Amino acid sequence: MDFQVLQLKIEAAARAAFEQVRNKYAGQSFCGYALYSDSDAITVCPAVNSTDHLNKMIAGDPDDAIYYRWSPGEWDHEFEGAECFKDISNLLYNEVMSMQSAERHRDYKEKVYECCVAALESLKKEGFFSDMSESGVLVFTVSDDTNALECDWIARLNRNELAQEFQNWIGG
Repeated sequence: MDFQVLQLKIEAAARAAFEQVRNKYAGQSFCGYALYSDSDAITVCPAVNSTDHLNKMIAGDPDDAIYYRWSPGEWDHEFEGAECFKDISNLLYNEVMSMQSAERHRDYKEKVYECCVAALESLKKEGFFSDMSESGVLVFTVSDDTNALECDWIARLNRNELAQEFQNWIGG
């Protein structure tokens, strides 16, 4: 698999999915954009969070404010725009199904996850997320697993203060 091409496909799909949400909910202010995959790296999915939704979740459960900021599964536009990733997820599924060794699969997963983080970084560098305030977050996560690289991914995608908040929360 050509991972440079995969990264470009993920970036294009993310742009399309995020723009779809922005257009559908044009009156909303957004405070989070995410991509997530699964523990086998068979899928890539998007999530977007609105400021109103985050504030509502925090008001109802203030003790878990940081959880609601950093957890795409709790966001109001989680999985919206996922159809933009259909071809990518089919490609990933077929690739995983053809693998013979666990070691090869481990290496493959790391490369897929890196493509997702790099795609978000690229969009950030071009100013795609300029609609968020300084407290807005970018997230890549593995939905049904913990990954030792998650703090590194968050640090690459966010301002230092936000990355530190995430790291303290995960470590806490």
